[in-house]
Amino acid sequence: MTPPALSIAHRFTEAFNARDIERIVDLFTPDATYHDLFYGAWTGQVGLRALFARMYAEGSRHEWTMTAVAVGPRCTFGEWDFALTVSAAVPSGAGRTLRFAGVSVFETRDGRCHTYREHFDRAAALLGVGISPGAVARIVRRRPSVRVTLPESGTGERAGSGTLSR
Repeated sequence: MTPPALSIAHRFTEAFNARDIERIVDLFTPDATYHDLFYGAWTGQVGLRALFARMYAEGSRHEWTMTAVAVGPRCTFGEWDFALTVSAAVPSGAGRTLRFAGVSVFETRDGRCHTYREHFDRAAALLGVGISPGAVARIVRRRPSVRVTLPESGTGERAGSGTLSR
């Protein structure tokens, strides 16, 4: 009996933990987009190489473990635990080790990922890196992961600034 092929999620974590940028990039289509909650969206294999090079420069150790994987014909979901030790390239968090859980979505075409998304508590992770709450708020404001629609006021204008008041 032939063992089943590893999922895109498992192949990704193996290559990522080995810090093998070329092997990681080979898992993606040439037109792939990678939506990273820390670093934003990166497109194409040149962009992905730059993204992973930056990740490895800013983290001295990485350990990505898939804890549950669901594979479909065009999409794989991977629930994971992730740990990284922040390098000296990020002075606010140098030496800190962060551990957190999340989910990755790998949309695939012909066995390779063309769109990657991830979901985890980004604000908590950024605070764990030692980034100030004000800077975290600015980062989240620039690249929100939550869309807010304000109610219409009676005059046809949008109500408020989105700030809750007591």
